[in-house]
Amino acid sequence: MKQISQFCNMEYHKDTTKISKSGLDLIHKSPLHYWERYLNPGHVEKKTPALLLGSAVHCAVLEPSEFGKRYAIAPNLDRRTKDGKQRYEEFIASVDGLEIISPEDAIICERIAEAARRHPQAGLLLSKITQVEQVFTHDDKKCKPDALTSLNICLDLKTTEDASPYAFGRSAMKYRYDVQAAFYIDILEANNIPCDGFVFIAVEKTAPFAVACYVIEDTDIQAGRQKYQEDYIAWKQCTQLNEWPGYNGLAKLQLPNYGK
Repeated sequence: MKQISQFCNMEYHKDTTKISKSGLDLIHKSPLHYWERYLNPGHVEKKTPALLLGSAVHCAVLEPSEFGKRYAIAPNLDRRTKDGKQRYEEFIASVDGLEIISPEDAIICERIAEAARRHPQAGLLLSKITQVEQVFTHDDKKCKPDALTSLNICLDLKTTEDASPYAFGRSAMKYRYDVQAAFYIDILEANNIPCDGFVFIAVEKTAPFAVACYVIEDTDIQAGRQKYQEDYIAWKQCTQLNEWPGYNGLAKLQLPNYGK
């Protein structure tokens, strides 16, 4: 299961004939950033501990029955000693290629999953999941929603430092969650999959692992749709011309408005 999942993820990210929301975000920053991530043959993608933990959290929350099939918890060993090294090598051999996470990260996954299931709205939505991380395409666009539900609601799980309304709203603006919602909804509906709502389940990464659910409104989805369509047109033009510019021209310096 884990090997198949990794292969699918790899193929999903390698396919440069279709644009994803992550790709649109890079185009929005500059086409040069997109080229570096997706088209530069010398680019090496590193799987950081944060990305590994994020994937494990998603599995624990969205597919708890799969967690033990994909992840192995490393034993507490002093690998500086000969005995510790030997026992760790034996552990590696015994897990048959599963992703290895630390005991501390395993506890975080468990706490987050428990918190999400206990939350009245999040728990209900999670109980209605019908599909998890399935890839959908339409023309030259692609998306991979975290989960679809029998309620025709698309779910997206976000781990965050602060799930409060104001702080998560700032994150939503920074990471363009309105673009994500609009992009996903349009692709789903093009595949004749009704989507009557898009809900973000926000879970804090540290104790007490507070959970909040946020519905994105139609006006924000429409604004996100306009944003992604502009980035999509830019991507098409760059692809056709094979030109990927960075920050060109002489621009006015934009100073942050720190509480002014």
